[in-house]
Order: sequence, then structure tokens, then C-alpha cells
Amino acid sequence: MDTNFLFVNALNGIIYGSFLLLTSLGLSLIFGLGRVVNFAHGALYALGGYFLLAVMPRIGGYWPALVIGPLMVVPVAVALERLTISPVRNRPDIYTLLVTFGVSFVIVGAIEYLWGTGTAVISAPSPFEGTLSVFGNQYPIYRLFAAGLSLVVSVVVFAIVQFTPIGLQIRAISDDASMAEALGIDTKWLLRIVFGGAAGLAAFAAALGAPIFAVHPEMGMSILVDSFLAVILGGLGYLPGSAAGAFIVALTKSIGGGYIADWSIALLFVVVGVVLILRPTGVFKRGRIA
Repeated sequence: MDTNFLFVNALNGIIYGSFLLLTSLGLSLIFGLGRVVNFAHGALYALGGYFLLAVMPRIGGYWPALVIGPLMVVPVAVALERLTISPVRNRPDIYTLLVTFGVSFVIVGAIEYLWGTGTAVISAPSPFEGTLSVFGNQYPIYRLFAAGLSLVVSVVVFAIVQFTPIGLQIRAISDDASMAEALGIDTKWLLRIVFGGAAGLAAFAAALGAPIFAVHPEMGMSILVDSFLAVILGGLGYLPGSAAGAFIVALTKSIGGGYIADWSIALLFVVVGVVLILRPTGVFKRGRIA
């Protein structure tokens, strides 16, 4: 076995996993809080990439746009939650699934109308151009930086959920929404805030990954599927499990793709199927079955 080839594919998997972590955390939070299966998450991810492109020429380059672009997605997501999800929240889960599925098509259609169907490629920003030697392999510096920043942001999200008052409310609603409401927690308001924050995380992942993965209207579909698989592997609504699931998915795709490219997707679904059979509540046995 070529250990160098394995190392590079594993590193690529870790890089992708760091981005997948941001998107899967948002999905897990939304489901844990409101039992919402958000199919619009991938489209909001793509919107983050296009808002980055829109504001870059106007506010002085990539770094300010990396902050402003994802923030612009947050009020869009909050408005979508208020207009489309909130009215059907107390109905069966299939309603929110279908609503968000339809919203995703609307967002992608709007993207294609406003920005076209082409692919936009962004160069790695200064001072992270070029490559760095990693165990004898020349690897793009920006990829390593972006992965590190993704992990830092993810740690901040975990800390907010675990150690802040709003995080305590999020965990209370996830454990028992009826009891949380009886104690005076405004679940509707909190879900709206978390929905917007989750969209902001996904948009930030898209903006941060734009110099690596490029920007195009369908960019959210692949990462949406991978994010759902990560959440399922980790256990529905369990954040640490979603983190583990993100890297399992990313490494399976990357390493599997390096050796059995034609069967890598099949391998990924085999892994997910085995986990669901053996541990239906996730790899740590802490998630929900439904």
C-alpha cells in the first residue's frame, strides 16, 4: 500500500470533514430543537457562497466578505422560518420536510436567475497562497488554514450550547420541549434564532470553502446529503455524534474515492447502513430514532 497516497487522501478527508462539521451541526441543532428536517440547508449553504461573490467587489476583498456574506444569509433564513416553517410546525413532520424541500428549489432558482448557472472560481486569498510541505507532500496552505478555522468555529458553537444560558435553553428544549415551555422558555423564538444561526454556519462554510470547492448553484446538494448522513451516523439531535459522523463520512468518501472511486458512494451507504443496524441511535447511542 502506498502510505503517501493514503496520507494525502486522509488529509483531504479531514479538510472536507471540517467543512461538513459546520453544516451538520446546524442540521442537528435544528432537528434537536424543533424536529425540523431542513432540506433547504444546502440551498442556504449555496447562498452563502453567492453572497460572498456579491459583496467581495464592494467592500474590499475576500476577508470582509467572509464575514458579511454569511451574516446576510441569517435574516433570509429567519424570514423563511417565520413564513414557511412556523405555520406548519405543529403538523406532522412530513409538512416541514416538503416545505423546506420546496424552499430549496426556490432559492436555487433565485440564484440561477440572479447569478446564472456557471461556476465561479476564487483564488486563495493573501497571505495563504501557495503550498506547504506536509510530510514531504506539497499541500495548499489555504486548505489547512480553512480547516483549522472551521474547527475553531465549531468549538465555539459547542461551547455556546454547553456553557451559555441560551445553550442551556437549547438543551432543555431538545430534552423535553413541553417541560421547557412550561418553565417559560419561548421555543418558537429560540427555534427561529437557531434556524438563522444554523444557516449562518452553513453559509460561512460555503464562503470559507469557496477558494477550495468553487461556487455554483448546485453546490449545496452534495454537502446536504453528506450532512444528513453525518447527523444520522452521529445520532439525531446529538451534537458530538454529528461531529464524529462528519469525519466518518468525509474520510470514507475521500479514502474510498482514492482506491475505489466507482464504489466510494456505495461504500459510504454501506457504512451508514451497518451503523443504523447496529446502533440506530448513532455511534455513541445518544441520538433519537425519530
